[in-house]
Amino acid sequence: MPPNSPKRSKQKVGRETSLARRPGGSREERISFLLLCEGKTEKNYFTGMRARRGVQLAVDAPKRDHLSIVREAGGRRSDEYDEIWCVLDTELDERLVRDLVQEARRSEVKLALTSPSFEFWLILHTREHNRPFQSARAAEKELKAIRPNWSKAATKFEDFEDGLDDACDRARKLHNGEGLPPNPSSAVWRLVEAIRGGGDRTAAAAVRE
Repeated sequence: MPPNSPKRSKQKVGRETSLARRPGGSREERISFLLLCEGKTEKNYFTGMRARRGVQLAVDAPKRDHLSIVREAGGRRSDEYDEIWCVLDTELDERLVRDLVQEARRSEVKLALTSPSFEFWLILHTREHNRPFQSARAAEKELKAIRPNWSKAATKFEDFEDGLDDACDRARKLHNGEGLPPNPSSAVWRLVEAIRGGGDRTAAAAVRE
């Protein structure tokens, strides 16, 4: 978002529904995303973004290393899913990131990388932060200082939802999501905006053609 552009109104992702009746015989075709996450924290967060309307989210956390998760994502490509994303940490390993980017291109899947770890994305829901982290553990410690009641296993999207717009804005300013991610940064904002922008599957297919 440009610095002088107006602030967007807060958008609730998870539980908005419409009670309006649809014309007889019509059926909404919903965009379907498959998200393969590194761990339970990410899985819990994105599972909480599921809604009765909008994008359908299938969220999984295979117990595999980073590259294997990307390869599995490629192997699960099918007509069932319109987009497949892998939500992974960089762990401040530049060689690993390069391998992930190359594998994602081969597998035709999208990456939402956070440097050093997903906890930094959660930090951005509350405050700006542009100082590099020495480790993923340091990012986790910072988040715990901000939110003492937070834990990896008990992460809930609803606990962070009010800061989602701010997190996207702050993450976008740090990195546009292309190329190697700097420390700190998160491209999760691109995935969130893709989920928010999900529409009719037929229309999406027409755009791709």
